[in-house]
Amino acid sequence: MRALTLEGVDYLASPEAGEALAALAAGPAKSLDSLATLEALRRRHGPERAAWLLDQARLRRRAQGKFPPGPLLFEAEALEMASAREVAAWRARRLLPFGRVLDLGAGVGGDTLALAAAGLEVVAVERDPVRAALLAHNLRVAGCAARVEVCCADWTGGAFDGAARAAFVDPARRRGGRRTVRLADGTPPLSAVLALAEHLDTVLFKAAPGVDRGEVPAGAGLEFVSLRGELKEALLSFGAARPEGAGARAVVLPGGEVLAPSGPEPPARVASPGAWLYEPDPAVLRAGQVRALGARLDAWQLDPEVAYLTGDRAVETPFARRWRVLRAGRFGGRKELARWLRAEGAGPVTVRGRGVPVDFEGLARRLPRARGGPPRTVFLSRSPAGPLAILAAACSGAEEAE
Repeated sequence: MRALTLEGVDYLASPEAGEALAALAAGPAKSLDSLATLEALRRRHGPERAAWLLDQARLRRRAQGKFPPGPLLFEAEALEMASAREVAAWRARRLLPFGRVLDLGAGVGGDTLALAAAGLEVVAVERDPVRAALLAHNLRVAGCAARVEVCCADWTGGAFDGAARAAFVDPARRRGGRRTVRLADGTPPLSAVLALAEHLDTVLFKAAPGVDRGEVPAGAGLEFVSLRGELKEALLSFGAARPEGAGARAVVLPGGEVLAPSGPEPPARVASPGAWLYEPDPAVLRAGQVRALGARLDAWQLDPEVAYLTGDRAVETPFARRWRVLRAGRFGGRKELARWLRAEGAGPVTVRGRGVPVDFEGLARRLPRARGGPPRTVFLSRSPAGPLAILAAACSGAEEAE
């Protein structure tokens, strides 16, 4: 993509560019990769502006789900690091009691917009001038500019410590051009956030979902957040917004359900498959709450080191997907699975597994499927008795749940 400049931001915010971007948005997505489209833009707007226009048209398509619709402007890396809208809105609600909030490392405004939409007054600090200009544009377009003060500055010098009671920090997580999950390698590093937390009532700090839990300070709250089954981030909290209790919590969005530790980790319960199989949400896995979820579901594990849960009761839960177990037994290879599937008249087949060294996608391609048959899932799992195979049917909603 062509590097964006302040001059480019001014141009992209102009009526001329707005008309061109609207025309590109109205066309098919494949036209954005067409040489003919690029040549037409070059003839009308010049080479540099044509590149900016085409980049923005592509970025707007990528921004769906992260930003509200409208003529917003983006920069590629900032957009990639921006939070999903529902995650940003959930975090903003956490900060409502504080009234005025610092958004530090605001980027192009994903979290700033969510904070302002929630009713907060915001001081949005972004050290990159181009991103700060994009942020100011996006706030004007979204009608939020009156609630937000945009500052192009480096916040780590302490100049903003008294500007609000609370802060949200989203550090850059790249080192040498590559992503990093280390808290010490972010820009700014965790040490700067800890210094900030000494001056404010509360600080929320966004980290990569793969964060090393050994790096998390002892006084920080830790939550792993998923959205519709996809792990999105880890959130560290300091001060008044820190959840009570010890241990990591799992937060499942869009509903906002929380699975929190309520005491020592329950002992492992391990047995053969029951009538139902549960696959915990990835937030539950990262939070280390699989056994706690098992106790809630009256379910047990297939193996002490495998995160599948199974039980004889069908319990609806936001913290796991549920399947009805149709057949189960020792994994005897592809031919035995093929016999199971033919006996069931199974249609599309998905193979999933943990702790078993199998090419799941390759195995699925080699299994039979009946035209028009019901979809089925094969689970392969390590167990104390050896590799285990389970043929299962997915459940929807509260089907047969208690």
